[in-house]
Amino acid sequence: MIYLLLFAGLFMGWSLGTNDAANAFGTAVATNVVKYRTAVIIIALLVVAGAFIGGSNNIDKVAELSTSNEVIASESQVSEAIENNTVETLRLKTAIKAAIIFTCAGLTVFIMSYLKFPVSANQSITGAIIGWGLFYADYANPEILAINLPQIGKFASTWILNPLGAGLISYILVWIFHKFVEEKFSSLSHYDKIVKTGYLFAGAFASYSIGTNSSANVTALYYDAAFNKTGVAANLLTDARVAATIGGVAIALGVLTYSKRVMMTVGSSIADISQIDGFLVIIAMALTVVIMGKWMGIPVSTSQAVVGAVLGAGLTRGKENVHLGVFKNIAIAWVSSPTVAGLLAYIVALATQKYFA
Repeated sequence: MIYLLLFAGLFMGWSLGTNDAANAFGTAVATNVVKYRTAVIIIALLVVAGAFIGGSNNIDKVAELSTSNEVIASESQVSEAIENNTVETLRLKTAIKAAIIFTCAGLTVFIMSYLKFPVSANQSITGAIIGWGLFYADYANPEILAINLPQIGKFASTWILNPLGAGLISYILVWIFHKFVEEKFSSLSHYDKIVKTGYLFAGAFASYSIGTNSSANVTALYYDAAFNKTGVAANLLTDARVAATIGGVAIALGVLTYSKRVMMTVGSSIADISQIDGFLVIIAMALTVVIMGKWMGIPVSTSQAVVGAVLGAGLTRGKENVHLGVFKNIAIAWVSSPTVAGLLAYIVALATQKYFA
C-alpha cells in the first residue's frame, strides 16, 4: 500500500507537465512555426533526459524545506524510530504526508491549468509545505525560525526575481535583434526553415532545463534525505537520480496528454509577438532558469520565467503591444496558487492531527 501513495506525486508531475509544456514551445506553436504534436514529443523526451542527467541537484533543497516543516522525517526522528522499532510506521506516515502535500499542490495546479493560467508548481508545492508547517512546525521557536525563514525567503524571492530577470534578458535580446539583425536576417534565403530549426533547438534546450529544474518538485517529498546518515530508509526513495527520473516521466505524461490550453495562453494571449521574437523568448526563458537555478541553488518557476520573457519581448514594441489584463490575471494566479495550496494543506493538517500527533 505504501507505494500506492507515490501516485500523489505522479499526479503532481502530470499536473506540472500540463502547465509547464507551454514554457518550452508555447510561442512556437502559437506562431504556427512548430506543430503541437511535434512540440509535445520533443518536450517529453528532453524533460526525461534533463531529469535523469541533472534533476537530482534540486532534490535536496526541496527535501530540506520539507524536513524543517515536519513533512519529511528528520535524522533525529529516524533515529528515534529505530530505537523504538517503529520505522515502518514512520515510513507510512511520511509517505502519507508527502501524498497530502502533493495532492493539495497538484489540485491547485490542475485547477489553474484548467482556467488557462500558467502558474508555478514550485509555488504550489512550497505553499503546501509551508501550510503544513504552520500547523505542525514550532514557528515560535527561534531555532525553527532561523532555519525556515531564510529558506522560505529564498523560495519566495525567486517569484519576483525570476520573471523580472527573464523579462530583462528577453527585452535585451529582442531589442538587439530588432536594432541590428532583423533587417538582414529576414532577407536570408530559407528564412522560414532557419526560424523553425532555431525554434526546435531552443525548445529542446528549454525542455531539458524544465527536466533538470522541475523534476525535484514531483518526487522530492518521497526522497529520504536522512538515509545516507542513518542507513535506514524512512521514505520511499533513497536514490536522488531515480527520484528525479520518475518525476521527469510524470511531467512528460502531462505534456503528452493535456498541455494545449496553457500553451496557447502563454504563446499568444500575453503579448503580440513575431515568430522570431517567440524564438528569443524561449532562449531568454531557458537562460533565466539555468542562471537562477545556479545562483539561487533551488528550483525556480519556468512558468514565471516564460511569462516574464513574453512580456519583455512585447514591451520592445511598446506597452500598447502587451495585454496587461491577461498579465494581471496571471499575476493574481501566481499569488493565489501558493495561498490556496497552503490553505488546503493547513485544513488537511487540522483534520488529520490525531493521526500524526
